[in-house]
Amino acid sequence: MTPVLPDIDELVRAALTAELPQAKVFTLWPDDWAEHLPLVVARRVAGAAPDPRGLDAALIDVQAAAGDRRAAHYLARQARAVLFDACAAQFSYTDAGGYLSHFQGETSGPAEIRDSHPTPGTDLFRFQATYRLTARPAS
Repeated sequence: MTPVLPDIDELVRAALTAELPQAKVFTLWPDDWAEHLPLVVARRVAGAAPDPRGLDAALIDVQAAAGDRRAAHYLARQARAVLFDACAAQFSYTDAGGYLSHFQGETSGPAEIRDSHPTPGTDLFRFQATYRLTARPAS
């Protein structure tokens, strides 16, 4: 039987949570985001399985937010390093059904977002980046 591909959102969230204990990690923006700063929101936004028998490729959107600009930018850069290292180490997470296998590259590096939802202000600074990651099933 063809293996079921892993939940790459769950893999990314678990990797970030394990290495960024100072931040809360979500897949979607929480309505009460201000109570969770600093936070990271990471989720798949595009991508397809180049080989549905065992390889998934995803474009992952990562947003880092904090109450001041310097902290938000540093958190975004930390998230990049965590994902790179997680792929290099073949980070696995049983609940996701697989492991991160390759950091294919950066589509866009951490850049400040100053518009849209949630509304930026003196209490929210946000940086966004996108990365191409691949994942494989556990078996």
